[in-house]
Amino acid sequence: MADFATIILLLGSYDKETKDILNRIREEIAKISVYHGETIFTLLLENVEIYETDTGWVCVETINDKKMFILFKGDSIEVKDVVEVDDEKDDFEILKQLGYKSFVRIPVLEKLRILATISSLVLIVRHKELTRGGEYIELVFLLGRGLNPRIVYLFVKSDVKISTMLKELIDFTEINFRIYESDDELIESIRRILYYKVLKR
Repeated sequence: MADFATIILLLGSYDKETKDILNRIREEIAKISVYHGETIFTLLLENVEIYETDTGWVCVETINDKKMFILFKGDSIEVKDVVEVDDEKDDFEILKQLGYKSFVRIPVLEKLRILATISSLVLIVRHKELTRGGEYIELVFLLGRGLNPRIVYLFVKSDVKISTMLKELIDFTEINFRIYESDDELIESIRRILYYKVLKR
């Protein structure tokens, strides 16, 4: 069990191509985490629920039918425990077993806000043009709630057209903006950012 961890929030559309590249990013960050002996959790909004409990926040990540419970003290990134569960018990039953007397699942926008608050980096990937663009809504919501634009990186594939309004938003907020040609170039950019912004700080 780690005492402290780095949280990275990874946002993107939920089409198959984008989800595949998001999962590849997660795997690459996990490899880097292990190699450097750091505890880094890369969280996808779709895979995570947040519960407000009597003593803090509980982040529940579900990957391949396995649940990982990361227990936070308040809004800090101090990890209190990590529990992996292979069976099909629901979150509430497991939270009771972990000793929580009261808890409530919070709605998606509040979940997004809390995850961004405790994240060292927010990575947003626009990999495909023909999607609904929910990641842009998430970006605007977070910036409107005071998220530090210095920790936000927006990656857009070179063949994806972006609107004038998005260009205005990028210039106005001064978030980090990157265009990439290939999956490998995207991964290399994220690897470099992780090194300078997380591992070397």
